Amino acid sequence: MFVIWYFIKKLLNKAKYKHYYLFVKKIDNIIFLVYTSNMDTIQVLKKSGLSDKEATVYQAALELGTASVDAISKKAGIKRPTTYLVLDDLAKRGLVTLVPRAKKSLYAAESPERLIGDAERRAELLKRALPEMLAFYNTKKDKPTMQLYEGKEAVYEIYERILLAKDVAFFSTIRDVLAEYPDIPKRLNALAIAGKTRVREFLTRSTADIDYARTMKRGEFFQQRFASLAGEFFTDNCLFDGQVAFFSFDPHIFVVLIKHNGIYGSLKSLYDYAWAAAIPFEQVASQPIKKI
Repeated sequence: MFVIWYFIKKLLNKAKYKHYYLFVKKIDNIIFLVYTSNMDTIQVLKKSGLSDKEATVYQAALELGTASVDAISKKAGIKRPTTYLVLDDLAKRGLVTLVPRAKKSLYAAESPERLIGDAERRAELLKRALPEMLAFYNTKKDKPTMQLYEGKEAVYEIYERILLAKDVAFFSTIRDVLAEYPDIPKRLNALAIAGKTRVREFLTRSTADIDYARTMKRGEFFQQRFASLAGEFFTDNCLFDGQVAFFSFDPHIFVVLIKHNGIYGSLKSLYDYAWAAAIPFEQVASQPIKKI
């Protein structure tokens, strides 16, 4: 459809057909708005718990009202046998109803308000089960937990957790963080300057780290120091809220998150020893930069 529409516009885009072309262009804008609106609706349906195909078929059924499987299949752009299966799943969830007819069966979409009801019921079930789940969660609190998060978005969520921590200690090379998540250091700096979190950054004496340090505001809640010896960190590392995070950017982005009082305490002690021997920012900033 979109290909045909494209050639119609090209044909009319000539001087003698200019007034028709402007009219067609307006229609084209309306089609685009309707198309993007439908996309937004499908995304909302997916976030409410429907699969991609369920959301697409349900959206088609909503638009058609009472319709046959053939009509819903064509509207959704999904093969007929698959549409049957999806409609069956939607019927089990109470989102479509089978309307029997003499020659063929029709389906009618139920109100989307049912989705809200389903969400409320799931929330209520979760509330009832929460005390028991918390009891499991709170037992053997000192048992170590290690979780692996892969992909840019998943890793970003861990950085978001760090922004909420009250005390943060980084030991890292800033290069990879700035390349992938340039907003994180700025947001962390702003929170620290506002007194909402306490941040210490233990950096290498590379040109990139020193240049980065010069762009940050320092104060009581945001301090930076540098390693006394040459070298680099191959991961971005952070201690926060009793947890240790090791971020890796090569060959792909992932983070290993460890939660254990003993491991956290030991690494925190090592960090404090290194911090005490590290060179303050003011001293490094006053020296000529040596490329490392």
